[in-house]
Amino acid sequence: MTDDSVFDRLIVSKEGDTFKDIKPLLSDRDGFKYAVQTLVRKLTPLDKRLTTVVCPSGDTTFASALAYELGLGVVILNPYDGLVESGEYFHKDDGVLIVGSAICGGSLYFSMYSLISDMGAHVLGFAFLIEKVWHRGRYKLLDSVSTDLPLGVTTGVRYGVTVGNFVRFDCTAHGLGIREFRVLSVRENEIGVNWLDGPSPCEKIFPKSRIIQVSFDKKEWFKYRP
Repeated sequence: MTDDSVFDRLIVSKEGDTFKDIKPLLSDRDGFKYAVQTLVRKLTPLDKRLTTVVCPSGDTTFASALAYELGLGVVILNPYDGLVESGEYFHKDDGVLIVGSAICGGSLYFSMYSLISDMGAHVLGFAFLIEKVWHRGRYKLLDSVSTDLPLGVTTGVRYGVTVGNFVRFDCTAHGLGIREFRVLSVRENEIGVNWLDGPSPCEKIFPKSRIIQVSFDKKEWFKYRP
């Protein structure tokens, strides 16, 4: 199975694409296994200092499965109350991977990072099944943490497009090949791009075109999943 056939089939979009329901993925044996192994593969080789997976209370299923595959234990943290709900308190030599099902704005996980750092442990990175790119949580985390993250921010699948993104449209149906635009407006399912002198709905300019890639800065492009 490929990532398209697993994630696109088993992660369900609701509420105008803003809500991603992962229950179908978690309840599918092969899909769940593939999702966990995808992150394991992206995290390999592991930093030798990594000792513990930490997840927020109420979001333990995916993190526990990932920790099992990595051969690590799990600590459940309630960042709102500053409580460690399972496992012992952290030690100064602990290397931590913070794991969650999805990252949006990132404030929850920055709170976890701050608490873990205050307890004396070292956060080596973050890992998420889903990244909702339009909230820019990845960049907010990287800009907020006070130390380098050897494992960075790792995600299994990325969704979304927002103002300021660069998008590549497949316009081959119009004989124009692949065209690149900057997104100037997003309204429902209509994306306005820099066409001529201002934002124009690309779907009306090229009615048979479709977005195939998205980038924040034209340096790193990733597949667009509507």
